[in-house]
Amino acid sequence: MSAFHTLLAKARRRFYSNTWQTIIVVFFIVFASVGLSIWLFWRSLYLPELKNHASYLASEIRLIDNARAKWQDDSDVLAWIEQESHLQIVRNPDDFPDVTDKLFVGSVTDILAAEVGADLGRSVQVYFKFKPVPKLWVQDSANADIWLSEPVTHYSQYSTGLLAGFIFGLPFLTLLTIFILVRGLNRPLRKLERAASDYISQGHATTLPTQAGPSEIRQVNTAFNRLFTTLSQAQKERTIMLAGISHDLRTPLTRMRLTAEMLPDEFFREGLVYDIEDMDAILEQFISFMKDGSDEPVRLTNLETIFKEIMVQFTGTRFIYESTLTEDVPVRPLSIKRLIINLVNNAIRYGEQPIHLNAYIKPSDTEGEHPTLIICVKDEGTGVADDQLERIMQPFERGETARTTQGSGLGLAIVSRIASLHQGTVQAINHPDGGLQVSVLIPLLTRAHDGSDDE
Repeated sequence: MSAFHTLLAKARRRFYSNTWQTIIVVFFIVFASVGLSIWLFWRSLYLPELKNHASYLASEIRLIDNARAKWQDDSDVLAWIEQESHLQIVRNPDDFPDVTDKLFVGSVTDILAAEVGADLGRSVQVYFKFKPVPKLWVQDSANADIWLSEPVTHYSQYSTGLLAGFIFGLPFLTLLTIFILVRGLNRPLRKLERAASDYISQGHATTLPTQAGPSEIRQVNTAFNRLFTTLSQAQKERTIMLAGISHDLRTPLTRMRLTAEMLPDEFFREGLVYDIEDMDAILEQFISFMKDGSDEPVRLTNLETIFKEIMVQFTGTRFIYESTLTEDVPVRPLSIKRLIINLVNNAIRYGEQPIHLNAYIKPSDTEGEHPTLIICVKDEGTGVADDQLERIMQPFERGETARTTQGSGLGLAIVSRIASLHQGTVQAINHPDGGLQVSVLIPLLTRAHDGSDDE
């Protein structure tokens, strides 16, 4: 059932997309244009023709009325009038029409009856009968004993099927054409979107085709290929630079540490060693901040194992760990581990123990949304002023209570950057029970890779 709901949600999102909205709007515009064309045809051509024919019928009826009044005993005269007027006088009740016009034909015959009646000054009935031969039947209320029949072969040339085909076929063909054109444009755009998503999630993307498709799409693909190449090259150069910085700076720090250990003054030695360790920690935070982790693929990861490794790493720190995770989650494992370590470091440095660790998955509230992974780290300290909660997420920003403590102010900025890499958010609040609680919310929407495609 959940799979069905997911497919239904995808179908709804696709139906309500801008593309389909555009197609539907254009379809209704074309449909309205066809309707307007038919209305103009009716008002400008067909309706005047009906009125002219109604005037002709009224004249014929007057002629027959006068003939019947003056030469009712002269059958030759009546036969001649009937022949010349192309109207057949039907006197046998068995041959009278017994029909009810359909909707469209009825609207036409009603117009004829109204026009003829207005011309004659009395009521007239008009019917149209298609079979066996198309005929127009007219009965004058002054001559209720007869019907007048007129062959209307030329009217039968108006095909209802042709008219229906024009009304519905033209909008359908327009809709089909628009659909094909939009699909042809959307396909390369979806490839472009997929390539960008792959670059965000995996750190690399497939090369987009530049030899096929519209020239505008080829130009965009060429520009994006260059962009991906430039970003990949910048990523490689940054990795080399970080490795060089780490090596070139840590080597003299190590020598300074060894030199400090040999100093005879214990107080001076401990202070210098503490400063060197703090410099090394700050350097590590700078390097960690520069490593955005975008080149790390998303994998199904057991967060329970990561939490246990971190608690072992911080031996001597009291933790209260709660988790309801029962399955692996698609994240970048090394980046998530750095995120949790930075949260724990921040809690230890600026808060008080025990450190509360909590992880769980929040189901989606509405159909079609993704579940959310929530990681919470809380300390037992005094918290942060409410007006500083947003500021401490920025690089090099620290709360007032942290200004007396050494550090670079990058811990929560690193957390925020890693969360953004997972399309997540970070929320910091002062817990009602005391202490600062930092929550990381990550939507579980990225694809996991099984490592079979690893390089």
